[in-house]
Amino acid sequence: MSRPLILFGAFDRHNFGDLLLARCAAARHPGRRVLAAGLAARDLRRYGGHRVRPLAGVVREFGGQAADFVHVGGEILTTTAWEAAVMLQTPAEAARIIARFRADPSAGRDWAARVLGDEAPLPYVRAAGDLPRAWRVCFEAVGGVGFGQLPDEARAEAVRALRQAAAGSVRDAATRDALAGAGLDLPIARDPAEDCAALFGPRVAGRARAGEPARVAAAMPRRLAVQVAAEWGDDATLSGVAQGVAASAAALDAGVVLFRAGLAPWHDDAGVLARLAAQVRDCNPRIAVTAFRSAHVFDICALLAGAAGCIGTSLHAFIVARSFRVPAVCLVNDGTAKAAAYLDTWHAEPRRWVAREDSARCGELFSSASASPAPAPSGD
Repeated sequence: MSRPLILFGAFDRHNFGDLLLARCAAARHPGRRVLAAGLAARDLRRYGGHRVRPLAGVVREFGGQAADFVHVGGEILTTTAWEAAVMLQTPAEAARIIARFRADPSAGRDWAARVLGDEAPLPYVRAAGDLPRAWRVCFEAVGGVGFGQLPDEARAEAVRALRQAAAGSVRDAATRDALAGAGLDLPIARDPAEDCAALFGPRVAGRARAGEPARVAAAMPRRLAVQVAAEWGDDATLSGVAQGVAASAAALDAGVVLFRAGLAPWHDDAGVLARLAAQVRDCNPRIAVTAFRSAHVFDICALLAGAAGCIGTSLHAFIVARSFRVPAVCLVNDGTAKAAAYLDTWHAEPRRWVAREDSARCGELFSSASASPAPAPSGD
């Protein structure tokens, strides 16, 4: 019997990228027994994710046998216990917790430790010395752009875990350089979602022919997929994004489909997208705008694969769109953001990213796009 493959990461709450990364990691090891471990028990299979077990339970059940323990991508090197605990709550409960501890961050950290049952400063990072001895511990294409801004304790814990790992890689040059300053020499590797079309082409094609993707495709044969995080929801920012989306849709001769790339706190908000829809219509009443209701990972992939273009703050929406050869623009807060760091490392050509203050100009990047529809995902 082969060694179990234990995937550990932030796929215990809904975020398009994290759920997809776990699927990519599993797909790269066909035939293996795969276990998804996180910080809490969650069943996200209705969204295309995994049934996630708490790490402590996985250790109790499988700690006596050899296994491969893989830290699965994402910005786990800088996700603090406070952030992880809040993102495991419902949006309403998260808002209450944030308000409760806004004036007392120390009490908030104590609350997070109680919620997680663990005082680890970076709860999605585990050193081999803290796991069963028979487990081989790896890090695959992990991110940590904000590593230098972490407290000393958190940085030391990340360095300890990475030093003890049997193998490791990071996904961007900024993370590599930050860790080099701490004496680590790690290779950079592309985000696994870059292989989405190769790994899941037939599955995505099947999703495109039914349900929400098929409904939207029938109503809007040529479409621009658009997503924006809740933190971009102030009036001034939304106005700029709306101008850019309207100009992009006009350049592509497409309607606009708004989708959510994350339901967890600090991700996307339906109210923000509704306001964006209204502003896009104000910019150009001739542009049709609709909402994509499904939050299933492979429905979102199908939307992106069949789009004429993609605009969004989600790095993984950009990556998936590009994997299906769909023109895409990633909106970033500034040039030091995690998305900018990744795109500067692997997609350093025009149309890679647009800064928040320039979002009204992203339509210029689609002005020379082909008027022909994007290739449909192959079912072969």
